[in-house]
Amino acid sequence: MRVLASILILCISLLSTAARAQPLTLEDMTDASGMTMASLSPDGRHIAAILFGGTNYVLILIDTETLAVKKLREGGRYSKGYWGYLKAPYNVTWADNDVLAVDYGYDAESMDLEGKKLHTLGETVIGRFGAGAAAGDVLVMKDERNHLMARCKARTAQCTKLWHPDGKPVHLAFDKEGTLRAVTVMNSSLFKEATTVANWYKPADKNTWTKLAEFGVDDDYWVPVYVPDEPNTLVIGSRAGRDTRALFHYDTVERRQTELLAGHPTQDILWFKGIDKTAFDSVVTGGMMREQVWFDPAWAGMQKQIDVLLPKRVNVISGDPRRAVLVHSYADVDPGTWYYFDIAKKSLVMVGKARAAVDRARMRPMEIMSYKAADGLTIPAYLTRPAGAATPAPMIVLIHGGPIARDYWEWDRDVQLFADRGYLVFQPQFRGSSGFGRKFQEAGFREWGKSMQDDITDGVRYLVSQGIADPQRICIVGASYGGYAALWGLVKTPDLYRCGISFAGVTDIGDLFSDWTDVTFNKAVRQMRKRQIGDRALDAERFDAVSPLKHAARIQSPVLLIHGKDDERVPVAHGKRMRDALEANHKQVAWLALDEEGHSLYRQVSQIAYYEAIFGFLDKHLPVSQAPHAHGPAPGVPRPGETSAAAGLPRVE
Repeated sequence: MRVLASILILCISLLSTAARAQPLTLEDMTDASGMTMASLSPDGRHIAAILFGGTNYVLILIDTETLAVKKLREGGRYSKGYWGYLKAPYNVTWADNDVLAVDYGYDAESMDLEGKKLHTLGETVIGRFGAGAAAGDVLVMKDERNHLMARCKARTAQCTKLWHPDGKPVHLAFDKEGTLRAVTVMNSSLFKEATTVANWYKPADKNTWTKLAEFGVDDDYWVPVYVPDEPNTLVIGSRAGRDTRALFHYDTVERRQTELLAGHPTQDILWFKGIDKTAFDSVVTGGMMREQVWFDPAWAGMQKQIDVLLPKRVNVISGDPRRAVLVHSYADVDPGTWYYFDIAKKSLVMVGKARAAVDRARMRPMEIMSYKAADGLTIPAYLTRPAGAATPAPMIVLIHGGPIARDYWEWDRDVQLFADRGYLVFQPQFRGSSGFGRKFQEAGFREWGKSMQDDITDGVRYLVSQGIADPQRICIVGASYGGYAALWGLVKTPDLYRCGISFAGVTDIGDLFSDWTDVTFNKAVRQMRKRQIGDRALDAERFDAVSPLKHAARIQSPVLLIHGKDDERVPVAHGKRMRDALEANHKQVAWLALDEEGHSLYRQVSQIAYYEAIFGFLDKHLPVSQAPHAHGPAPGVPRPGETSAAAGLPRVE
């Protein structure tokens, strides 16, 4: 409880946020203690928040008038048959002004404002119904395995099952009364390799469902997002007829997309609020920096006020713009801070911090940049410069996983640790990354090791040509797909990188299709991979041509391989086989296998071991203090055609 008390003092009592004198430490940067979420009650009188103290979670209640704090629930050990686990609050939803719906990971319950349990609700609380629905109603997942959802009154646990067509629901659309009126369901064929996605609709005056459209799971299908009052009308999210996802009206009788409601030419719309014929509150776009566009004048005015008070940040606001709002503010230099803004008092009060141990004053800003690939495609990227570094600087090329994923303008621990130690950090959003439109994403399909990799190479060469990066001191680093790209970069462009680091990286693309993983028997995933990566039966030769394992002999630079022993997405065998192949070819390779970790690292002790291995490796092969080289390879890196003996790097199982 001593740790919890210190967090409460830090988060609620508004201690000074001045920068500390001591340098960044791995212990501070991996310390997740702090506020993890906060939510304002509908009447604005209370804030429910969850704090993490390093080993346990605590649900608290903050009085917005006095800022007094009340502890409602702390995690504890719980047994279910022969199975024991830490039952701790990790998410909270306001069902009504005096009733909370609390998620514990394996079950959910309703609670009053004294912390007393009212009822068990189900497995997970999906969310609260809109203002038009009855107060206290929440959407609950009763049985995820059997796709059973219900609308439940949190105060009494009286639940009504939500009936929908057979299949796994992946998108739901309600009307303003909270009635389920449209749904997207996914079904896999029993005897063939095919998964379909279907959109269904139910009119207000009928109890029967009508199928509006059906697609393959790998098609670019539209989804319902809201059912307005107008008869025979849906609001849908769609990219039909355009490159980026936008919001449209859809005619359920003629079964066609009609009026454009909101769209952006180069950015997908990720989220919306209050879309109806009589009210269109806001949309959120997903460019290189998240942007919320308000159509409601009161909210637009409030957003402007908050953005002036908290500049150069993403400020997510909720509450009542005429009375009081809760602000979740984050930035490239801030993991997240929550503020309460009282309009009448004109006071902005900090009520909590995420990752409270992180020294915000020492974080480095992320720059947004772009460059041209060899074929003319514009590639967006982030660039983070170390403080006071001379150029050209040593550089880390940090590749995101997915690859249908992306990096964001937000606090990134890897970026900040590399920059703090003197490295320039380059994050290319190569073709195939998500969020930049359909054409950009699909340009990366079946391009593992080819144009996707070339985009990374072109970005590195651009920064070198601009005198920003030292061409003799560049290391490529990544996890999952990024780990694959790091290894393939060492194979394809051996003169470009002085070292490479791969965490949980794919080393053989063919094995990705045959491994026993958490998605081995998921037909939808297999079907999407076939389109996005290729067909193992038809493309084995092409896969071998761009698989690092098959070309270990071509790698010239030192390699660090890290893998979680319990990885169920990319099994540890990928890393072990790559390690063995590098050793068999007398390459410099270091190996670290982490106990009780999977495709991500959750334990602080593992995160510290991970970074210690990385920075020990970099200190040896890419030291920041080393003067820039005008000519020739970096010391310890063999010239093309030469073979280096294993350098005694550690091999830790």
